[in-house]
Amino acid sequence: MEVHHHPHPEKKSFKEYLLEGLMIFLAVTMGFIAENIRESISENHKSQELAESLYKEVKADSVLIQQKIQLRNRKVLQMTYLRNCLRDSSLEHLDSRFGMAMYWTNFVVSLILFEPQDGILSQLKNSTNFKFYKTSELQNATGKYSVSVSRIRIRNQQEYNIVDNFIRNVNIRHFDFRWLEKVSDDGALNGSQMIELDPCPAFPFELRNKSTLNKDDLAAIVSQYLYVVRGTSQLHYKEFINSNHELLQALRNNYHFEKE
Repeated sequence: MEVHHHPHPEKKSFKEYLLEGLMIFLAVTMGFIAENIRESISENHKSQELAESLYKEVKADSVLIQQKIQLRNRKVLQMTYLRNCLRDSSLEHLDSRFGMAMYWTNFVVSLILFEPQDGILSQLKNSTNFKFYKTSELQNATGKYSVSVSRIRIRNQQEYNIVDNFIRNVNIRHFDFRWLEKVSDDGALNGSQMIELDPCPAFPFELRNKSTLNKDDLAAIVSQYLYVVRGTSQLHYKEFINSNHELLQALRNNYHFEKE
């Protein structure tokens, strides 16, 4: 009867075990490094995309706010004329010049308000991609910009409150809606078209309920509204413009965007 002897495996030396362990360690380490590189490339790509989108958003607002300021300056002129008429005029034999001044004061409201975009900014606040903030310059500029956006919205609401609490009551009691119907062709012209009428059709304007109209109170309401509109442009809009320019420059410095 044959007896089969199982061959005994050859024992490995310490150096062989050490080499195998080192190879496994290197394989795991290289895999870990490769994964980190992949994640870093992905985060860098997302950062670049966020930066490009934010740059376009901020750049568009830098143009829009200048357009709004031009409209606000035109409104200030109209409100100044209305205030002076209320102080000095007998308010008899009024015409479309007075009517347009009152129209600008009482109706041109949302058209002059700058509403900043912050969709990409909100994404950044909720993002875990910290590679976007390459430098403290970019982090500080983004923070300042966010604050100025919030302040603009608060100030816009204050302007709305004055209109809701005071101006609309003046409209209901004293504005000549028949004049508006004639000038606007019974609503065929929208607000943007109305303010571009040049020349404005010449129709007489007659204040309603003139016997109950208090000129001093009405002039004070217009003066208060005028003061707020000016203040918004001179302070809050200026602050936004400065933070807007600062953020655009920081984005150019860190992401090498070309200045248009």
